[in-house]
Amino acid sequence: MIKYIFTTVLAVFIFFMGYTSESLVEAYELRENQWPPPGKEIVDVDGTKFMRDKNFKEIINENSKNWKESFPALEKKYPSGCDSTSNLSEEYSCTNLFDNLDTVWQSSSNLCQEETITFTFKEPIFLEFMVFQNPESTTVFEESIIVATLGLTSDNESKYFVSKQLEYDNSFSQWIDINSEILYNLTLKIVRNYPQNIDNQESKCAIQEVTFYGRNLNK
Repeated sequence: MIKYIFTTVLAVFIFFMGYTSESLVEAYELRENQWPPPGKEIVDVDGTKFMRDKNFKEIINENSKNWKESFPALEKKYPSGCDSTSNLSEEYSCTNLFDNLDTVWQSSSNLCQEETITFTFKEPIFLEFMVFQNPESTTVFEESIIVATLGLTSDNESKYFVSKQLEYDNSFSQWIDINSEILYNLTLKIVRNYPQNIDNQESKCAIQEVTFYGRNLNK
């Protein structure tokens, strides 16, 4: 009996310590109405909460004077406009990528590789990450050419500072860390695409949504 009580108490103690330990971040993230521990913050992406380190001071150039002493709030950042190397029609323009709907951007040909999409922002921001969504419609997804590798560059960089391998999947959004200042423009370049799922010359390159999360920079 004493052994049973001791085992039960030990199990409860381990369980409690597991929930309070920062090493078990996934367990902490799944709990509702919880505040993040010191040095961490919770962000919401498409209704899913994530815990992230507040390590921005390590990322920002220490000589930069553009940042407030206290970090501004992380929020969605909507482009003021966009431009793409091609689009099938106005109905499938790049503005569909930030309209919060299930509309898609499609290229004008079945050549997906080397297509670029440039987003313009009204003011400089620190872009922490973006969320990429393939067409959620199974029909559109299977009939389209899907991005495999995405390159990203901003107007304050001379080369692509992020290269991301994307999953061939439309059941979830894909997180892309950026952690860079964006002055006014951010360009996505399709470096590689997956082979066409079906032998159809009418297939076009397609992306459904790109959501940006960042912080304001002081002017």
